[in-house]
Amino acid sequence: MSIIFDDTNKTFSLHTKNSTYQIQIDIYGYLLHLYYGRRTEGCMDYLLIYADRGFSGNPYDAGMDRTYSMDFLPQEFPQKGTGDYRNTACIIKNADGSLCSDLRYRSHRIVKGKYALPKLPAVYADTEKADTLEILLRDDCSGVEVILLYGVLPDVDVITRSLIVKNIGEQKIHLEKIESACLDFVGGEYDVITFYGRHTMERQTQRTPVPHGTLRVGSRRGTSSHQYNPMLILAQKETTEDFGACYSMSFVYSGNFQAEVEKDQFDQTRALLGLSEEGFTYPLSAGESFTAPEVILSYSSTGLQTLSQNLHRCIRHHVCRGKYKNTPRPVLVNIGEAAYLDFTGESIYVLAVDA
Repeated sequence: MSIIFDDTNKTFSLHTKNSTYQIQIDIYGYLLHLYYGRRTEGCMDYLLIYADRGFSGNPYDAGMDRTYSMDFLPQEFPQKGTGDYRNTACIIKNADGSLCSDLRYRSHRIVKGKYALPKLPAVYADTEKADTLEILLRDDCSGVEVILLYGVLPDVDVITRSLIVKNIGEQKIHLEKIESACLDFVGGEYDVITFYGRHTMERQTQRTPVPHGTLRVGSRRGTSSHQYNPMLILAQKETTEDFGACYSMSFVYSGNFQAEVEKDQFDQTRALLGLSEEGFTYPLSAGESFTAPEVILSYSSTGLQTLSQNLHRCIRHHVCRGKYKNTPRPVLVNIGEAAYLDFTGESIYVLAVDA
């Protein structure tokens, strides 16, 4: 099994062939992101730093403990209203108009096989080639449940993220922001790589040092588009094609999206990817649920080339479908600029012969 729960340390370790992703349930039921990187064993909670941080609020449970605040702890699913003033993955408007939630761990389930997302594109795999972790979070006050979904495909060094929001209360709520994946790093200096473009100049690469504040790209077009690609890469400063550590987040969705990378006042880095927040308000009546599109995560300790190959293998063998999945595809002749709308079968044949 590629997913291991350690009841002593309350940690989930998600192992692929070359990477480990670790989560911890803390003493108050918050879900903390401990580690994502080169494959390792043991509990990584020694990476957490507890210190008195000025102007960082404390949860009620922490009492007078000034060393505990969601404003600097690395989280799996950060929410608005918990004292975290960074970019969050979740904003829920309650029936009384308040914008807050306090989702805490309730239970989990580990199963063989990869979860599916009805009516949404997603990574798939044979039962013996993947495992799924489901973590149930609940806010008893607002009547909201969130199921965090993790799919682990060890052989392709990929972990997928998605989630389901359920309204278990009696009144209608509105989802104002839902991001499918969050990566929180307590240290490190990173560059963010994104891809932009236009007609006849698609997929241009932009590599920028992560600044203090927020760097954000996305699409408002109703499609992901070649203007901005729905993915990002975080790379250490020295990372090249064949050297260095890097992380990818790729959104399996062709609609509006946004990618955010933020460095906070403590030099911590948070990356978020999911649906565009702008213009997004999704109502959930009592008993209704919402499923977020999927994000593919991958890590490489040997440069960008390995990261690309991980994604290529995943998409080729676990996203693509149909009879041409593993066979040569038919040749497509694009006659748009050769003939525009003035074409016949014979003129197309002549173009093909010339080609």
